[in-house]
Amino acid sequence: MIRRYNLHQKLIAVIALAGSVLCYFLTWLFFRHVPAVAASQFGFPLATGTANLVAALGILVTTGSGYRIWRAGGGLGGYHESALYHDLGEETAGAFVVDLYAHRITGPAHALSQVFLAGPLLLLRVGTLVASHIPFSGEREKKLKATLGILRGANKWQPITDYPNHTEEILFLSRMGLIDFSAAKGVPRIKADRINPS
Repeated sequence: MIRRYNLHQKLIAVIALAGSVLCYFLTWLFFRHVPAVAASQFGFPLATGTANLVAALGILVTTGSGYRIWRAGGGLGGYHESALYHDLGEETAGAFVVDLYAHRITGPAHALSQVFLAGPLLLLRVGTLVASHIPFSGEREKKLKATLGILRGANKWQPITDYPNHTEEILFLSRMGLIDFSAAKGVPRIKADRINPS
C-alpha cells in the first residue's frame, strides 16, 4: 500500500518535472525571440546579450507570479475565470462582432499566460509530491491496513478524536486518498468507504 502510493507520487512527479522543463523552455523561447523581433520591427534591433537578459527577466517574473499564485492556493485557471475574458453580449450585431474579434486576441494571450505559469507551478507541484512521500516500514504498513479496516467497518463519518491512538495512520490514509477527511466543522471528521476507491 505504501510502496504503491510512493511509486504513484514519483511517477506523477517525473511527469510534472518534464512538463515544467518544457513550459520553462517555451517561456524562454517566447521572451528571447518575440521582444527581439518586435524591437527590430521598430528599428531597434536587440543585441544577443540584451535579448537573453529580457528572456531571463521574463523567466524571473513568471516564476515569481507562479510562486505567488501557489502560495495563495491557486493554480492554472480557465479562460472564463481570467481577467482576459469578456462578454459584450449578443444584443447587437456590433457587440457580437467586436466580442468575436477580441476573443481572437485575448484567447491566445490567456493560453500563453497559462504556459508561462505552468513552468513554476508544475515545479512547485514536484516539490509537493516529493514531500508527500511516506517512509516505508513493515510495521507502518500493518498499522495502516488495520486502521483502514477499522474505519471501513464503521462506514460513517466520525470525529478523529474517536481514534486517539491512530492519528498518524489516519493522516497517512487521508494523504493516500483512502479515506475522506473533512475539517469543515471544527473537529476533523473522517470516513472510509467499505470498498477501496483506488
